[in-house]
Amino acid sequence: MTTRINEVNTLTQASNPSKMHDYRMHLRAITDGLVEMAKAAGRSKYTCNQLLRECYNLIDAELKTYEQWKEEGAYVRRGEHAYLFWGKPVRNDHGIRYCPVEFRFCREQVRFREVNAL
Repeated sequence: MTTRINEVNTLTQASNPSKMHDYRMHLRAITDGLVEMAKAAGRSKYTCNQLLRECYNLIDAELKTYEQWKEEGAYVRRGEHAYLFWGKPVRNDHGIRYCPVEFRFCREQVRFREVNAL
């Protein structure tokens, strides 16, 4: 894989803030709809990411970022797309608190590197 996903994410965040803004707006629209449906169904105790897991049909799936999978010796298969989730709240340089967009992959989207036995 010539273009690593974490490099793409870093470049996207730094050099193309409008792309990250598009991801945030897309995720916000999905989340707002899920929260409204959950409230109507009397399920107000669920977090946004729990509702997103249900929407993506990944309730019991192991989800990790590209960097977390890489640390475990796995790589994301070519052609796989990340699922959008909300990250932990952070503060920017101006002191404004916000939740960044996280790109996560499930175990079915990765392969572990084979160790050659000598």
